[in-house]
Amino acid sequence: MNEYIIYTTEGYTIAPNEGVEIENCQVLGCLVCKQGDNVVEQLLKENPWIVKAGFNPEKFIVKQIIA
Repeated sequence: MNEYIIYTTEGYTIAPNEGVEIENCQVLGCLVCKQGDNVVEQLLKENPWIVKAGFNPEKFIVKQIIA
């Protein structure tokens, strides 16, 4: 089993000093699954809110976490 982190550059964050938008990455989730499994498909199945929130799966970045 491998662990993955999935994130995107879509979206923005508002700083504690309201009114200031910060460009950054949004972490969408971490998954543990077998190598070769479709990580994005599994993430979306377990977290339907991601598509409802407007994130585009084609822009997701998937990285394996190496411990």
